[in-house]
Amino acid sequence: MLDVALQKSFKERFATIRTLNKEALAASGQSLQLSIRNAGENAFFEYLGHTYCIKEKNRYEETSDDFKTKKDYFIYELTCLCLETGKTVHFEWEFDDELEISMTTERFSFRNLKDDQGEAIDGDDLDQIAEDKDAIVINGETFWYEDDWASIFVRSAKEEKVYMYEFQNEGGTKFLSIEEWQGSGKDEYQIYTSIPINPDSISIISKGEG
Repeated sequence: MLDVALQKSFKERFATIRTLNKEALAASGQSLQLSIRNAGENAFFEYLGHTYCIKEKNRYEETSDDFKTKKDYFIYELTCLCLETGKTVHFEWEFDDELEISMTTERFSFRNLKDDQGEAIDGDDLDQIAEDKDAIVINGETFWYEDDWASIFVRSAKEEKVYMYEFQNEGGTKFLSIEEWQGSGKDEYQIYTSIPINPDSISIISKGEG
């Protein structure tokens, strides 16, 4: 007998599959012309043998450091359900001369992070690390400072202030992102690694909504 969590997962996946409208399927020729930029909520796509449905599509908009001036540059976050595994997976994409896509791989807390001297760090250290362009080490892997910037995150018309700190490993094959969420009276942090995705490896099945 399946446990309750697995039953719930199967039920969610079956319900999601039933939302796929056959009339909205991308034709074979059209599918080759579509990219993740064309996909909205409830879109379906394939990546490396797995099928994903986009459950939420939200965005970051870059701003000035004081969050007051929007710069009209966006990064889109896609919260996706994998139909084969039942896991929730996050993809992000942006377009700056060319389409860039990444997929979240692991999530961490500050207890997993060290500076390049092996000392523990917390949120109070991030500005100095960015100013000095220092590195952060996770489980022996070094990530070098790449960029930091302010943004407004938009979810269901609600806006939240997020300051981003970005790092990457030596070969540029893995990224480390630290998000500082502001506005609740106490800063909260989301820390995760991601990997770059070849846009051509994603095949759109259905564009979804919006």
